[in-house]
Amino acid sequence: MSVSTGGIHVLRAPLGPVWRDANIRSGPSLDSPVLRVVLPDPAVDHTCEGWSEGDEVVEDQHPAGVITSSLWFRLADGGWSSAVNFEPVAVAGLVAHAVGVAAPGQPSGWS
Repeated sequence: MSVSTGGIHVLRAPLGPVWRDANIRSGPSLDSPVLRVVLPDPAVDHTCEGWSEGDEVVEDQHPAGVITSSLWFRLADGGWSSAVNFEPVAVAGLVAHAVGVAAPGQPSGWS
């Protein structure tokens, strides 16, 4: 993995489908404008072309528990998506220690 200008780490890899509605933004920040919304569909896989650190996002609706990450993926078809929109196992397989997962009722921890 290499780093290009702007702190984006080059990584062309499959992410799989989103597991929840995902806002695709113009940058790796919750303040960046939403470009589109992607709905969960197990038949639709997404591919990233790179990743960057950005705003931390906490998602508490995943069946495995609370997901926490400040990693954002730049999608091959345009825009940025928080790592919490993809399955934690898939994200951790691409970038080690990129997501924290705390089982329901447990304190936050890194997976």
